[in-house]
Amino acid sequence: MAKFRLALFGLVLIGCGQYPNPNDLIAIRSELRVEIAYKRLEAAETTLQFKVDSKEIDDNRRNELIGDLASDMLKSIEQNTVPEPDQWKYAALLRVTNQWPATEVALKRAVVVAATQERKINDSLKLAQAEAQNGEIDEALATATSVLNAGDKDAAPILPAVLYEIVPAVEGKGRDKELTELLTKAIECHKRVKIDSTTESGRAFLIARMYHINRATRKISDLMGSNI
Repeated sequence: MAKFRLALFGLVLIGCGQYPNPNDLIAIRSELRVEIAYKRLEAAETTLQFKVDSKEIDDNRRNELIGDLASDMLKSIEQNTVPEPDQWKYAALLRVTNQWPATEVALKRAVVVAATQERKINDSLKLAQAEAQNGEIDEALATATSVLNAGDKDAAPILPAVLYEIVPAVEGKGRDKELTELLTKAIECHKRVKIDSTTESGRAFLIARMYHINRATRKISDLMGSNI
């Protein structure tokens, strides 16, 4: 495990060579640590996803290793030193370690300072998940609902976040009817998303669109059945 963690820490992105010891966050100025940590997290996620796809490890092992790495890096980061525009990156580290109260605090700050509509939508959806994980169900539903008016070019993250992150955290807690309504609206958002089909990410979205819609439709049937 120790050797594997060191290997992951070695995945610092190009451009960080100006730091005296890029594998040691303590050697980096406190206000810059979250930026470096987030880049390491992204690099590790890419590497470990390749291992999952290659059947070298399973999803549970991937998540465990990602959580261990983030936990190690968080030891060198204090929230009051994190610049406001980087709160969402700090929240990303907290989310993979299931530190939901701290995640909620960071994301509330992130939503306020979001520089783009895309950033605000993504952070709001993750905030809704954190609120649900913290037992704040009404707040979670309200936060998720607040992004349903997103423009056609910004609505892509809504259905996956609702279906795979918010629904599991809320289901069975007395709000299944409201979840059904939220999922139904999220499907409509997904149907109207406009994407550039000439890009790789655009083609991937179009291929996966009906898969996510079909899964969401089945989940709606499950939720409706639980309310009978």
